[in-house]
Amino acid sequence: YADSFEPSHVIDMATLTGAMAVALGGECVGMYSTCDVLGGVLQEGGYHSGDRLWRMPLFKEYGDLLKSPTADLNNISSGPYGGSITAAKFLQKFVKCEKWAHLDIAGVMDSTTSMSYLSKRNVW
Repeated sequence: YADSFEPSHVIDMATLTGAMAVALGGECVGMYSTCDVLGGVLQEGGYHSGDRLWRMPLFKEYGDLLKSPTADLNNISSGPYGGSITAAKFLQKFVKCEKWAHLDIAGVMDSTTSMSYLSKRNVW
């Protein structure tokens, strides 16, 4: 939908999978980005606001796990690992904008750790 407006950048966030909570816990957001500059700007903004971001890979091999013999595309990985990454690769298939970032907030959405997502102090 966002691409219908021909944006220069697209940023989405979702609690896409519990796999991100397993990977990073409630301490930071997993970030996927097709654009190094956009990813850097988001990380810098997170540093100043106290919202930690950790850049995750979008390697082609993870997208290959979405191939299906019966459908155009699976919406879940054919393997047991890399769940958040393959979910991000699934989203990437539907984004035309070259400067895209996805923030997987599953781990921080209801975190009760000492690193509360809406912390009022700098947590770096």
